[in-house]
Amino acid sequence: MKAGTFFVRVWRILSIIGLLFALFNSYISYPGEVAVRFDERGAAIQYVDRETIFYIAVALFLINNTLINLVARLFLRLPTAQIPVPHHSVWASHRSELNEVVTNWFYALMAAINTILALGLSVLSFLNRSDRGIQQVDYAWLLPLSTAILVIVLAALPIRLFIKPSADA
Repeated sequence: MKAGTFFVRVWRILSIIGLLFALFNSYISYPGEVAVRFDERGAAIQYVDRETIFYIAVALFLINNTLINLVARLFLRLPTAQIPVPHHSVWASHRSELNEVVTNWFYALMAAINTILALGLSVLSFLNRSDRGIQQVDYAWLLPLSTAILVIVLAALPIRLFIKPSADA
């Protein structure tokens, strides 16, 4: 197994475990009404029922993992001639490596979404703790980190496809 494949598989499994942990941990720690919007002074201005957040997160988890897994499996059935990749003639003779690259990318996308959702639930849990005040350090890192994760994952496939497959594959 290649290092990239191993990394993506481990990340995917850890993201699922982490999301499930964050989901149940945050549900337990949420008050009945969860503050989801705050004004510039840190006072809550909008609330959502904790069951609503729980079920939305579960739905996002199921949709993300089911649809991306389905698309990854459908890619394997796509005829080689219909795959729009750079260096098509080179990749056509290395279909198994192409399948691995694209499947890993779909699994990385799945893991990225799971990771971002888990981080978001954790931040929401931190913001709704009554034992401490809201500080920007509690959540300011979430948007840049989420953006970085998505940009890296989304850019990885085109970059990898422009690199020609290895000769021994």
